[in-house]
Amino acid sequence: MRIPNPFIEHLAGKAFFRAPTHHPLRRFLDTKLSLSPAKLFSIPQFDEDTERQFWEERYLVLLSPLKWALGLGAVAFLVYILLDLHTGNTSTAEAILRLPIVLVLLGLFRYLNVCVEAAAKINTIAKLSAGLSAANLIATLLYDGNPRYYAETWPALLPMYFFSYGQMFMSLRATISFGWSTALTMPLAGYWLGLTVIDLIPSVLNLCIVNIFGVCTRCQLEAYARKSFSEKRKVELVAERKSRFLRQLSHNLRQPLQALSCYSSVMEAACMEPATQSLQHIAGRMGFAIDELNRAVNHILDIGNLENGTQRPLLTTVDINLLLAALENQFAPQAAKRGLNLIVHLRRSPPYNVHSDASILSQIIGNLLDNAIKYTNSGWIILTAVKIGPDCLQIHVRDSGPGISTDIRGDIFKEFVRGQRRNNDPSAHGLGIGLAYVSTAVQHLPDHELALHSKPGRGCDFKLSVPIAQPSLTNFESPAPIGDFAGRLILVVDDDAETLEALSCRLQAWGCDVQTATSLVETRLALADTLQVPDLLITDFYLGNTETAHNIIAAVHADCGPVPILVLSAEGICEEDKAHWPAGTQLLRKPAKSNVLMATIVKALERETENAQLI
Repeated sequence: MRIPNPFIEHLAGKAFFRAPTHHPLRRFLDTKLSLSPAKLFSIPQFDEDTERQFWEERYLVLLSPLKWALGLGAVAFLVYILLDLHTGNTSTAEAILRLPIVLVLLGLFRYLNVCVEAAAKINTIAKLSAGLSAANLIATLLYDGNPRYYAETWPALLPMYFFSYGQMFMSLRATISFGWSTALTMPLAGYWLGLTVIDLIPSVLNLCIVNIFGVCTRCQLEAYARKSFSEKRKVELVAERKSRFLRQLSHNLRQPLQALSCYSSVMEAACMEPATQSLQHIAGRMGFAIDELNRAVNHILDIGNLENGTQRPLLTTVDINLLLAALENQFAPQAAKRGLNLIVHLRRSPPYNVHSDASILSQIIGNLLDNAIKYTNSGWIILTAVKIGPDCLQIHVRDSGPGISTDIRGDIFKEFVRGQRRNNDPSAHGLGIGLAYVSTAVQHLPDHELALHSKPGRGCDFKLSVPIAQPSLTNFESPAPIGDFAGRLILVVDDDAETLEALSCRLQAWGCDVQTATSLVETRLALADTLQVPDLLITDFYLGNTETAHNIIAAVHADCGPVPILVLSAEGICEEDKAHWPAGTQLLRKPAKSNVLMATIVKALERETENAQLI
């Protein structure tokens, strides 16, 4: 039997003698050297608006290099004049006549440093400085009238070519015009002084070669800059679409979750009656599941909002003792249910204040506590704040749990990563995104750092370093006490009918009288239907028909005067919008649990009472 030999068969085949379809050298030249003029001088074009944005961005980048170029140019001309004076090539009077170009360049340099709109004038200033510098060289050469100075003068154009071709100070047309006009004018000036054509050939060839390479470089530079700008715009558009998607997702998820939370609270309260006590356990479990879903959705959306810049940290002075005490009140019942001892050590000596975002910092520590409670089977959890330096306070969340092994320590801060106990224990709730939010939030808080010390079988110690602030009034307050709302008239405005109905049911269950509206027109009608001034206005921020809470607040205050306000919104609200609210306005993100909603309402009403007493 014949054994096939692929190499011999390949040599004997017709394909071995067939010429290649593409010549290797030609393919190399086409792909690697890009010698095609169409590719070499091809510059992407933009529409008018994009073109304006492109040059505005480029000019901001080029402002500093142009300042340096003008400063160095002025120094170079000054040194050139001083050298001529030193060698005796020029008189003092002639040197003074050559000083204006130095003064002009220094004046343009100062203009760029002083003028607020300097970036918009870069093209004009670059053309002016390059044109005057070249004109000064040629005029000085002609004024001296000595042909032997030509060989020393024409090389001075080369730095100007590097200036014009190497940067995008001037438009492409102005750059090419400047380069070739000076390359033509300088030899003509030499010919005027009496140089022969043979004498001018070296300078002409050099100037032409530099201009040819300069044009190629400038075209490639602009093409690259435009392509980079185009890619950046695509990324920005994707990020903008992502932000819009997150805002819409936030609204569409948090609105029904808010309604579910209100309904479950009403159901749980109704199940306290003797006739329906058998349903109390089911209602409690449903409320617990809704709270878990609320936390999961909030964490997912908050991570997205932090990453795309929709939610920006509001850095203020935070009283660390009040913060820790509030967290103890919040998590002590949860720890007690698992048989754990939650120990909170408040600070007994200064500093008491840190510089952070009170809401985000509370969520970070809360997630660390929630994580410790869920993973610790027995023992204790310690929350404390220790000063570790003149400008830093370190918050410790320690537990007596199983610890975290080294091989998975880097994965616990990723989304949807759950520990082994929670994977095996169906009673352990959560999706594994709490620590992912912690990691993202810490990255967006300046001067905040998170470290983890853990040994298997000896628990974990999460250490959060926070900058110390000067002692001042804190912006973080512990939850307000529960109040009696019986007989209170509350005006609720929300464009989502389901959320409006659920929130009304919750408020009515607390004994409130409720008026509802879905728009600015309905708000005015509701105010006209009653003579009683609302005790509180609860409004969504974004309503239909481009209406916002600003319109609702203005209408209520115009009709009734100052009224306590609670803005209950599913979306992030920028600081510029918050600045337009009346003092004391409360903000709560949907979905809000009933106890948090009640505490915020009490806080809004108490603040209004304090203001009335001061008056």
